[in-house]
Amino acid sequence: MVKKQAMKSLPKNEGDILNRLSAGLSEQEIRRVLAGALNSLDHAGVHRLLKRVGHETATALRRVLHADSSKRPPVPGKAKVKEEWEKAWDDWNSLIAEASHEEGQYVIQEHHWEEPYFDPGSVTLALEPIAARMKKVLPRVFEENMDPDFSFAEAVRNSMEEIESGLPDWMDPFVNEGFVLGPEATACLIDWEWRSARRRSMTAFQFVDQLCRLEASTQGLGLDEKALARFVGGLNAEAKKDILKGIQAKRDQEPWKQALDQTHSSWFQIYKRLCRGQDRPAYLEDCRARIGQDWTLALPVAKDLERRKKHAEVLPVCAAALRSFLGVPEGEKWDLREELLVESAGYRLNGRLDARLGDLLEIWGRSSRALGEEEIATAARLQSELLENWKNWDKAIAAFRRIPQPRFVPVRERLFAQWREFVAERSVAGAGEDAPQKSHWVQALADAAWEGHSRRDSFCAWLRQWLNTIERDSGALRSSEGALACLSLDLEGGTWLSRASPKLARLLAYNRTNDPTLRASRRKWLKRLGVSVLVPELLVFWRRNVQRLVPDPAASRGDYESCADWVQALRELNPTSLKQLLREWSVSHHRRRNLWRALEAKGLSKRAFSLADGTEITRNIGDATSRVLYGRGVHP
Repeated sequence: MVKKQAMKSLPKNEGDILNRLSAGLSEQEIRRVLAGALNSLDHAGVHRLLKRVGHETATALRRVLHADSSKRPPVPGKAKVKEEWEKAWDDWNSLIAEASHEEGQYVIQEHHWEEPYFDPGSVTLALEPIAARMKKVLPRVFEENMDPDFSFAEAVRNSMEEIESGLPDWMDPFVNEGFVLGPEATACLIDWEWRSARRRSMTAFQFVDQLCRLEASTQGLGLDEKALARFVGGLNAEAKKDILKGIQAKRDQEPWKQALDQTHSSWFQIYKRLCRGQDRPAYLEDCRARIGQDWTLALPVAKDLERRKKHAEVLPVCAAALRSFLGVPEGEKWDLREELLVESAGYRLNGRLDARLGDLLEIWGRSSRALGEEEIATAARLQSELLENWKNWDKAIAAFRRIPQPRFVPVRERLFAQWREFVAERSVAGAGEDAPQKSHWVQALADAAWEGHSRRDSFCAWLRQWLNTIERDSGALRSSEGALACLSLDLEGGTWLSRASPKLARLLAYNRTNDPTLRASRRKWLKRLGVSVLVPELLVFWRRNVQRLVPDPAASRGDYESCADWVQALRELNPTSLKQLLREWSVSHHRRRNLWRALEAKGLSKRAFSLADGTEITRNIGDATSRVLYGRGVHP
């Protein structure tokens, strides 16, 4: 009978046991052994284990063993919380160390000839998930004094100092973008420092003052605006009152003076919200004083003045707001009776309607009417309607027609002329292109739309004359390319052109702004005026003139892609002109190897250069030599 081998006694030292397990088993196996050992213990065994591991660990283990797995996870023990806190800070410090390295991933060099620069935004973004982990355990760490000498504000300041000291002086890491903490990191800083402040019996304002001074004294440091607002907004009424009272008492002292002078700063926004709820007169006074910095501050002021029937004060407030919105320099005027707002606004609207502008114009109009300023009231209403509907020609023209006759005809004519030019510019100019210099068919279409269906025959005649005019002048033809593209693509949706020359249709559509509402309005009026009858004439026009729009290779700076694209379009529309063009190029541009490579890449191979009259152009792409063979003779 084989005797069972007796197992040697286990080592008494826990460290030895762990070392043996680590040396002999994988982490997964150790986890299974631990779970199996706990499951194999009876009540007495569990009791002995709890007595052996110490009070804190025993308390945490008891919670773990008695937790219901179907509910939320058990509350971690103190050691686990401290471990998570320290791991998070290890990760934070490792990231800061990487950011401090001149060759690290947060120093960007986009091109080898450009100087590298530090990207603080990427650093603060990368810190966010770490801060989110900290936020979960921060209350326990603070309340249970696991890190008694710690200060989150000092840790952030030290991180910035480490980055600055690690990078070369010339890089000046926080001079441009600043080190703006994200919402998670800001929330952690506020949470820790507020707990510390309350432990030291600081008032709400004293704490907020401390945060403001932290930002002001640490060059480049910024706290997340929403996290700050969320903190202040979550305080009780008494604390908010204390903060407002403190800010008002120190508003003329630094750092509050500088913080409140900047209307878009976090602190001014917080101060504004507190004033709005607690000190309405002070709120309105501050808004009125800062309209030049932020035009939206005029809205509560104008509404309050209108409510109190102080209409004479409303007008200058609204005028100041529009000047602020448009960026009109101080001392200059902007008159809504003289200039089209939607055109003056330009990029500031960024393609979207700002309803607050409409509200301001409505207040302006109502107060003007109350004062008997009917011309201003009429202009304000028109500007408001055009702000919303300038792209929709029917609605825009209807707004112009509502202008009372004949009293305000000059206002209508001035603004209509500007609207007419504006829609023409936006219709024709491609993305990134300058506006066309001369009038073209879109202005004429706008005039026809104003006059109505009676202009049907005269508009078609005008278009024919316009095409004849630009055809006679090569410069005019080239400068009218955008207008021609717009017309060709608008007529019947450009389907006729896609059938005749798919390549030209794509070329003309490329880089067009092509606003759908504006496009729909043009096409609707072209259809109403029966302009589709000109499609055959326009196709003939393109066949005659497409060669004249092929870019000159000599002006292409070595990039012949556009030349080749237009040659493709020429082949589709007018093969005879293509042969003539290639014959000319084979002489004048025979040394441009890249040109001929670009043509071959578009399917314009040697065989495509064969001419119907017996003349053949051949090209040796490799050595850039060319020759023209006429019949049997060879001519250089």
